[in-house]
Amino acid sequence: MNWLLVPAAYLLGSVSFAWLAGRAKGIDLRQHGSGNLGATNAGRVLGKGWFIAVFIADLLKGLIPVMIAKHLAAHHGASGSLPIAVGAAAIIGHVFTCFFAFKGGKAVATSLGVLTALLLDVAAISLGIWILAWTVFYLLLRKPSEAVGPASVIAAAAMPFIYLARYPDPWSLLAIPLTLFLFLLSVLVVIKHRSNIAKLMRRRDPLG
Repeated sequence: MNWLLVPAAYLLGSVSFAWLAGRAKGIDLRQHGSGNLGATNAGRVLGKGWFIAVFIADLLKGLIPVMIAKHLAAHHGASGSLPIAVGAAAIIGHVFTCFFAFKGGKAVATSLGVLTALLLDVAAISLGIWILAWTVFYLLLRKPSEAVGPASVIAAAAMPFIYLARYPDPWSLLAIPLTLFLFLLSVLVVIKHRSNIAKLMRRRDPLG
């Protein structure tokens, strides 16, 4: 029964709070801004307050299921791999939502929620790198939303190496699932931001 939390996490991850925020304002975000169903596009089209609201909601849909899974693993005999599987399901749901032809967001906020539940210290350091990178790109690009994509790529690329630096034996039998998950998550976030990278390389405005 514990493993039913995995599909439940996917369905929760598939709930697009960006789309709901847009509909509350009479707007389909898929037709505005970058067309992405994420917090950055919600902020770009709807305003800063909506960015904050959607970001927190997306973060929580990654954080809460993993915290539940960790509790089940610690106190109710669930598999130690359950939190990783649940986190992966929540992220996949956000990126490939079943409610919008498997097109969703770019995984940043939900991934941060999952990472916070799994490895709070790695999440905190990654967030610090994101803030530093965002500040640098904001000074260069002069638009807050346009700095989000490059900062997210840098933080995501650094994240698994932060884990390797802080934890012993990351390639041990017990640690391998988490290590592989973090590397795959990093790759997913970078791939989802490939348009940002391309536009930045062409010195055009990146859309997140």
